[in-house]
Amino acid sequence: MTAVPINRLSKAKGAKYLCEITGAPATLVCSECPVYFATKEHFDVWWRGIGNLIAQDIVVLRGPPKMIGSEEERHRRNEELMGIRKELLELCTETAQKFLVQGKYELAVPGALQSLKFAIEVHGSEATELVPSYLLLAEANLGLRRLKIAEEFLSLANWNILKHPQAGASLMSSLQRNFGRLYAAQQRYNEALQAFATDIYHSSLEFGPENIRSAPSYFHMGRVFQSHQKSYRATSFYTKVVEVYQKFLEAWMDESGGEPSSEITAVEIEEAIEIVKHITDYREKRAEEDPSDVARTETADGRYTLGLLQAYTGDLSTAGENLNTALEVFLSTVGVSHDKTKNCRRRLEQLWKREAAQQALEEQQGQP
Repeated sequence: MTAVPINRLSKAKGAKYLCEITGAPATLVCSECPVYFATKEHFDVWWRGIGNLIAQDIVVLRGPPKMIGSEEERHRRNEELMGIRKELLELCTETAQKFLVQGKYELAVPGALQSLKFAIEVHGSEATELVPSYLLLAEANLGLRRLKIAEEFLSLANWNILKHPQAGASLMSSLQRNFGRLYAAQQRYNEALQAFATDIYHSSLEFGPENIRSAPSYFHMGRVFQSHQKSYRATSFYTKVVEVYQKFLEAWMDESGGEPSSEITAVEIEEAIEIVKHITDYREKRAEEDPSDVARTETADGRYTLGLLQAYTGDLSTAGENLNTALEVFLSTVGVSHDKTKNCRRRLEQLWKREAAQQALEEQQGQP
């Protein structure tokens, strides 16, 4: 797939071609669909970020309208196109979220931009449904350190929510979380703490203070204290995060039989893994300075939680490694009779049973 120069001879009179990424005058067009770019670099980012997933649908949506006779046929055609837009809105949003969780902020931008365009086409330019796209764009630009652009998108989201008081606590939580990130990046730490505290309030209001979807709110508050070198407070918030994830994952292992939970999305699980990795790395560095049993047990708690998350994703081998590492530390610090040790051993046994069941199923399927 590539971008080729725009054919000026076939250009419609008065037509203006603008870059899909920057809005600047375009000189190139995708060879597969009518999407325009200022440079090949912009095309490359767009294609890897979202274009490879939506190019064929863009041809349908932006192609010349079919000659349809009756009003009923036109109505049916419009409904079909609107259905495509709604599906692409969901796809673009989810794709941008995945890249954000992975820290690939440049690749998150195209999906976030496309999600905003589809949201406007589906819901109109004033609807609250635009707010998630504004927040995606704000988060991507925060990651790219384009703080002024991020602040502009956050202001648009804030203004939209102010005009729609019924928007709900979940959107307000996401808005305040991103304002907190912005203030932290600007080293306005008191304002960051206030924003994250408001995020925790709205998240708890929407999901409950012990719900897995509230855990990232506590995590971001902890990161601000970590940046401030206030390790005691950071540790308290990180402990809360790990406890929330453990409670959810242990219940899931006992009740689900390995099936994904409807309470959390695949993107949120990816985010949880990155959060717990950060906390575990932080604890391990502190344990190097303070090799006490308490510090080592906290590190093992992180490994244990990470193992449960990996078990949730189906990565049973890596999950087993982390649970084994945690069990060794628990045995040497709190002893064989402690609840942490017993719990970790129990989860390992559950993991072995799942692995054995998977292996038996694969062998059965491999038989002629």
